[in-house]
Amino acid sequence: MRISMQKKEILKDEFIFETTLKNGLKVYLHPKRKFVQAFAALQIGFGGRDFRYLINNEKQELPKGTAHFLEHMLFENNGSTLSDFFIDQGADINAYTSRKLTSYYFSTRDNFTNLLKRLLDNFVDYNFSETSVKKERKIITQELSMNDDSYSVKAYKTLLKMMYKDESIYEDIGGSQKTIKEITIETLKKATTDFYHPKNMSLVLTGNFDKDEVIAMLDVHPFVLKNWHEYREITHKTDLSDKSKHIYKREDSALDTNIVEVGVKIPEAIFNDKSLDHNIITNSFFSMIFSPASPLYKVLKKKKLHNFTFSASPVIEDDYGFFNISIETKKVKLFSKTIQELLIDLPNMKFDEKIFKAYKRADIGRAIKAFDDVKQSHSLVKRLINDGVDLYTFVEKSKNITFDDFLVYQNIFTKNNIYIVEYLSKPLNKKKNK
Repeated sequence: MRISMQKKEILKDEFIFETTLKNGLKVYLHPKRKFVQAFAALQIGFGGRDFRYLINNEKQELPKGTAHFLEHMLFENNGSTLSDFFIDQGADINAYTSRKLTSYYFSTRDNFTNLLKRLLDNFVDYNFSETSVKKERKIITQELSMNDDSYSVKAYKTLLKMMYKDESIYEDIGGSQKTIKEITIETLKKATTDFYHPKNMSLVLTGNFDKDEVIAMLDVHPFVLKNWHEYREITHKTDLSDKSKHIYKREDSALDTNIVEVGVKIPEAIFNDKSLDHNIITNSFFSMIFSPASPLYKVLKKKKLHNFTFSASPVIEDDYGFFNISIETKKVKLFSKTIQELLIDLPNMKFDEKIFKAYKRADIGRAIKAFDDVKQSHSLVKRLINDGVDLYTFVEKSKNITFDDFLVYQNIFTKNNIYIVEYLSKPLNKKKNK
């Protein structure tokens, strides 16, 4: 029986064909035939946080880093190397693991349907050997040792540890050299059974491909026709309490620059307010308060506390959120003192509603303009799906954000919600000449 797709308008003259297959896979086809490239992403709801989870309210555990380890293993599934096939076809394929998902993706100019078929072939059955497990463990150990050497990663992780007690928020997505030694073939089998089910996946296709050809291929593919085991829904409980420490300082002679990480935690009461669309509002909010025209930016520039390493952005997950500011600077003490004072003063700052509307229009304009580029539109559609934002109303929702919605975030900038980490370069003590 031919797969039936529902045609929906995401923007004027911009359509997505959407369906949920009988095996539970959610499919989004976004043809853009005027472009030369096509992009595909198979996304699985299995990420770095999933070392503890609940099935039917029963606690389940996996070694930390299992999702990332499995991502590596899937490139060597069933005794064949997935990347070799794509390279031979002149296509690019890769994957990544985030806190809440694993994504396998490729791009190509030719043979899109055949490549998509080969990608799905890889997810029908799972067979791993002890040899491949040992091989990937060695590769991942090297990756983790590189992260261990990164002070920017350490500083950011320390910030997360201060703000949240829950390990699933701050633990390395790849696990540790200790935990990946605990990953066995049995571990991987449990992970594929619990997470690698079509009901826990989505397939997003964008660009120059033949929609009817893709549907015809999906209609007869073993991944779609297979009699899958019953999927058991996975849930999480995240502890959002902190560790009651708001400032952390560390000196290290191996550090060649000073790093400051600042976090402003969005309180649970605000984050759990379903009337607020955090993914949409927080971007406009942070764009405005750190714009070159903002009082905060002007103070930082005047005191020479703003340089090319400065970054500021919201971090919004489905179970927590915060604002993050980071910089490498010689003026650590002055920067930390100044940024804290400026942030605490934000609730007293007067914002112009006209400027707010201008930033909102600019954000909406950037989102709409993304659809003029096939790669950007693919990334945007994936992000909206992963963030749980409705594809077909996100522009309208953005337009409906009010100045009062915006001001809700202004009041979270209190001393109790601000956390600061300082990593300081400590000069080596010079030995005295005898």
